[in-house]
Parts: sequence; C-alpha cells; structure tokens
Amino acid sequence: MLYAEHGYVRVNVVEPIVEIKPHKVIRTLPLVRPSFPWGIPIPFWTKTLDRYYITIKIEENNQYRVGNVKVTGARLFSEPAIKGMLDMAPGEVFNEQRLRNGSENLKKQYGSRGYINFIAVPVQGFDEANKLINLNVNIEEDRQFYVNRISFTGNTTTRDRVIRREIMVNEGEVFNSMVWDTSMQRLNQLGYFDPIRPEDVELKPSATEPEVDINLKIKEKNRNQIGFSGGVSGIGGGFLGINYENNNFMGLGETLGVTLQGGTRQSLYQFSFTQPYLFDRPLTAGFTVFDTSLRYDQATEVSGLNPGQLPAGSGLQNALNFQQKSLGFNVFTSYPFKIWNRAGLNFGMNHSETSEINPATGDFFNAVITRNNQSLTSTSSGTNFADFYAHTLIPSYTFNHNQGNPAFPSGGSSLSTTFEYTGGLLGGNVNYYRPTLDFRYFHPMNQGRNVLAVRLLGSFVHGFQGTAVPYYQRFFAGGDFDIRGFDFRALSPIAFITRNATSRDAQGNTVSQPFDDIVYVGGDTQGVANLEYRIPVAGHVLTLAPFFDLGNAWVLKRDQLTRQIINARGQLVKVPVMLLPGTNSS
Repeated sequence: MLYAEHGYVRVNVVEPIVEIKPHKVIRTLPLVRPSFPWGIPIPFWTKTLDRYYITIKIEENNQYRVGNVKVTGARLFSEPAIKGMLDMAPGEVFNEQRLRNGSENLKKQYGSRGYINFIAVPVQGFDEANKLINLNVNIEEDRQFYVNRISFTGNTTTRDRVIRREIMVNEGEVFNSMVWDTSMQRLNQLGYFDPIRPEDVELKPSATEPEVDINLKIKEKNRNQIGFSGGVSGIGGGFLGINYENNNFMGLGETLGVTLQGGTRQSLYQFSFTQPYLFDRPLTAGFTVFDTSLRYDQATEVSGLNPGQLPAGSGLQNALNFQQKSLGFNVFTSYPFKIWNRAGLNFGMNHSETSEINPATGDFFNAVITRNNQSLTSTSSGTNFADFYAHTLIPSYTFNHNQGNPAFPSGGSSLSTTFEYTGGLLGGNVNYYRPTLDFRYFHPMNQGRNVLAVRLLGSFVHGFQGTAVPYYQRFFAGGDFDIRGFDFRALSPIAFITRNATSRDAQGNTVSQPFDDIVYVGGDTQGVANLEYRIPVAGHVLTLAPFFDLGNAWVLKRDQLTRQIINARGQLVKVPVMLLPGTNSS
C-alpha cells in the first residue's frame, strides 16, 4: 500500500526468509539491570535461547506517473468534470489510494442524483518506455431512481414520525445518497439509538421501475436512565444523590429529567422537560425549575475553624465563607436552520438569598465593586448583600456538526455563542451582560479508535446602570469543568482588603492595628483551552484521557475595581485595589 501510493505499482515483496539461531544468555543477579556484562553475572548459570532472524527482500522496480486520462460512457457529467472528481492529473506520481478516493467521490456525486447502481471501472494501461500509466475510466450510470417507500424496523417504542422528521429524503423525490448520509448523522445526534452504520440501511431497487424502497434498521437505547451518586468533591463536600432521565419520553422524542442531590455543602433539586418538535414543527421548547443551595466555606475546609469566630490577623479572614440559596426557573426555545445551525432564546428568573457566615465576608462583598459609584444591587432594593433578583434573557447561536454518539463524539466540530443579558428592561436588582464563545473540535485518531478533543472557551462579564456583577457570577477557574488539576475556584485575581485587628499592649490596653487581607475577587474575563486524547477502555463506560489544560481568570477593568475605606475623620476614601492574576504552573 505504501509503495503503491508513491507510484511503485509493480513492487515485489519476496517471501520472507526465517532463520533460527541459538543464542547463549548469561544470567545476572535478580533485579540487577542492565544484564551482563554491565550487571553482576552468576557463575556457571547460562541459558541457550532460540532467536528468530527475518529477512525481507523488496524489489521496488520503476516508479510510474499518470499518463492520459480518458472517460467513456458518461452522460450525466462532462469528461472534464469527471477528471476533476478523480483528481488524477497527467504528469503526477501515480497514487492508487487517490484513485480509490476519486472513484468513491464519483460514486457520491452520482448517488446524490439518484444513480445508486453507478459503477466506475478504471482500466490501467502501462507505457513502459515512458514509465506512465494511462487511465481509461469506464462509466456505467444505469437508471436514476426515485424513492418509493421508507420504512423502519426495530423502533418498538419510538414513533415513526420521530425518525421520519430527521430524514431529509422524501418519498416521491429523486434519491440523494449524500442527503441520506446527513439524515443518518442527524439521527445519531439524537442519542435515542445505537450508532446507525451504513450496513443498517437496506436499499431495494425495483427490477422494472426506476424506484427504490429504503428500510432502516435501528436498535433503541434504554430510554430510562436512573443514576445514583455519592462521594466527596471539592465543591459539594460529602453528597448523595439520585437522578432520573427519560430522553425519549412516550416514544415522542421528549426529554424528562429529575435530579435530587443533597450534601454537606451543596444541594440541588431540579425538574426539566424538553419538547423537540412543538406543534409538529422543528421548534424546540422546554423549561427547567430548580432549587439549589451552596455553603462556600474556605475557612472550615482549610483549618477546621468556625468561620464565625476567626482569630483576628490569622490570615483566614481572606477566606470567603457564605451560604447561598437559589430558587428559579428557565424557559427556552430554539429553531434550526441550514441543517447544523440553531438559533435559541432562553428566559429565566432567579431569586438568590445569601447569608454571610463570617462578618469579614460581608465586608468584602460590600467593598468589591467594578465601577465607581456602584453597589452590588440597585439602591431601590434596600439591601446590598443578601438578596439578588435576576431576570435573564439569553439569545444563542449553535453550530453542531459532531459525529457519532452525542455525549462522546468521534469527529466533527461544534460552536456555541451566547449573550446573557440580565436586568435592565427585564427588571430585577442586578444588571450585567456576559458574552460567551465555546468551540469544540474532535478528530479521529488511530484509525478511528481514539479521539483527539480540543476545546476553546472565552467569556467576559460586566455590570451596567450602577450595579456590579454579583460575586457568584464572576469567574473563578479551576476544577473538573475547566482547568483540571486545580482546586475548585482556585484560579482568580486577588485583592488586598484593609482590616483592623485588636490586641492588648504591654500595659493591658486594647489597641487596634490595621492589616491587609488577601481576597479572591473573581475575574471579569475568562479564557480556557483544553486538549484531550481519549482512549476508550470499555466502550463509553471507561475512557483513559490524558489532558493538557491552559487558562485563567482576569480583571480587565482594573482601574474600575475599588475598595471603600473610612478614615479616622469619618470620611469615605476610595482606594484602587491591588490585583495579582492567580496563576499556577506547577
């Protein structure tokens, strides 16, 4: 094959010669490497082994180039067009693999016009004097076929119309093999069935009429998925949960999901429903209702101390310690266009209640703002820390050309862009916007057995109308979802906040001394790059995936991040916060 791709079409590989020769081996002491004479030999302990010597003789002969290329029997396409599809230009080094690829390309082009019985026979003629191969491509087009009937077998639960709406080849139209292949890819992206392969498609041409019947054999996956989870994580602490999902509810393609999870630091209760074809049109709609709580307690995690009674000047006042509860819902819809593209719109309302575990956390959240004369919430809310009412609208655009299993793509690429707009005309007491871009690329490796996965993520968040971005919406990188190998929320810019520590002097008097605490403030900009090589060990159940992650969270508006300090005269002083990007290359 290698020689044939470089013009050596008459290469001759002589039958290998195998020789067996005895070889004396002198043993060394165990665990001593390398062996004798560098190791420690054991006297009189030798062993004779048979070693195989294989000799392969290769006769390359001459290298051939492409001579004349002729086409006979073609009516649908012109001879120059077919030569272009074959991609075999005169004078080039002859390449058998390129010839096969060109023949396959011809088959696709004819198949896209209904010529399913098309045959191309390339006949090679050798010009030994000039070391050329002249090609004469004989074309047998046969008839153009129309689709008579499309049927399905194996869908015991899934309704026929759920499958048929993903197929872009219609009965009564000219059969198009390329559009049919695209339809199979759309069906595979649903995740309802085992991967559909070319051998699962049965074409039955009529012997008398220019018609073809198509039968698609599918095997449904288990619709009901029940999962149990439990363990210890960096963000959730100890947790135990159960989740149920039906991704083909009632055989109509609808998705129903329920998640119940509780833990020492985090809990999640969620119900979701998605209808992919609303009113029998390709309009996806759905909703999600959720109730979450999070106890973010760095002081207890680091030292086991009570966050409400941290020793002054201990350095642990910089640890963020708060408890947050959120209740809300999202409704969403999307519509496809141009096969792989989809435009969507998401609206959500979220009420978040936050209580400070240690007073220093409250001081910090009230001090960190992103623009001059800003607060965390609007002044009309009457609070500056505890309650956030967020009304969010998110238009989105997605391009999804992934191949294979939707959860474990074997190839292709996808792009997702969103623009999150919160507050403003929508109401609520927080106002910010967040554009996000997420690109993913999957390339099959090792003849399709492994996959090289690449991800690029970028996002920016900024407040407006006098309110800052809530601290829980700022960027803290690190963890399983972006920069692996780092603790959760470990990558962040830091700020110095001045506090007062009380102590007693030699005379027993109480004195107050200022000191600076370091606080992780979160970034307004995030960039992440992930590189991963996936090696399936046991199907999609177990995968070995060495990875390389690169990214960080930054504050671009550094001159607008300020802290508020009351001086000895009772006057409010605004001082720029010192920022150090949180990086760690260890």
